Amino acid sequence: MRLRLALPVTIAASLATAGCAMSGQGAASESPVGYAERSDASSPSSAQGASAVVAEAVEAVRRAPPGALNAGEPGLPQQSGASVDDVLRLGAVAVWIDEPSLFAVSVPAAQDCWPSAGEPVASGESSLVVAFLQDDACPTPTAVRTYRLEVPVEVDADDGIDLAVVGLDEEFALRLPAS
Repeated sequence: MRLRLALPVTIAASLATAGCAMSGQGAASESPVGYAERSDASSPSSAQGASAVVAEAVEAVRRAPPGALNAGEPGLPQQSGASVDDVLRLGAVAVWIDEPSLFAVSVPAAQDCWPSAGEPVASGESSLVVAFLQDDACPTPTAVRTYRLEVPVEVDADDGIDLAVVGLDEEFALRLPAS
């Protein structure tokens, strides 16, 4: 009788623990991975999206010669812990490669058509904007492309970085937490 009761309790406890780890804010804040949040018209990040820094970053990417942009590489960084499905569903994932100076942003892409990234631009003391240039004729994304980017020297990453990803079909706000 004791074994019959112990098994359902153990399973229930395991499921509850897994659910908390997957959906809790605490789990995301302890991870070096930043998952995207879509910006909407009422959020402060969309107000930031209209800022002069964002507009300048987008314009700089549009004016840049194609060879000057970051073409990225296929796939995800191993340390991201994310899957292709995660990126396709969420829209963007960021992870520290070498904290506090190098990070990667992974975005959806087609196998033979992907966006290019400009250099990160400081938009505050601990915030960045990464502008992408995307071809409108690309097919529906089924793969992921990763862009390794350096944190500008004027950005303080000691407490993490707020990252705005712009120039894609949607804008995304990500947080790269400090370790």
